[in-house]
Amino acid sequence: MIVLVNKMTIKGSPEEYERLYARAGAFMETQEGLISYQLVRSQTDPRTYFNVAVWRDASDFERAGRDERFHAMFAEMVDLVEPDQHICQVVHEGAPGRAA
Repeated sequence: MIVLVNKMTIKGSPEEYERLYARAGAFMETQEGLISYQLVRSQTDPRTYFNVAVWRDASDFERAGRDERFHAMFAEMVDLVEPDQHICQVVHEGAPGRAA
């Protein structure tokens, strides 16, 4: 399992970014290997968003990222955001009710 953490600094309209993200998210939901994703907005800096996506493995994420439909959707966002992407591995996790 890998976790994609993508910090997006908005240079354009946040509403436009959210609209385009929703469309890209709907596409990603059809991709094999996607487990879950969230778009979260900073309460400290409302021009900062984080896309957090959990994938089965890096090859699934890379395959989805090579799709021409994804490239076309990302091209629409390129002037709206400054991305800072990190592909991460889970080293520790927790949830209420789990034994230590």
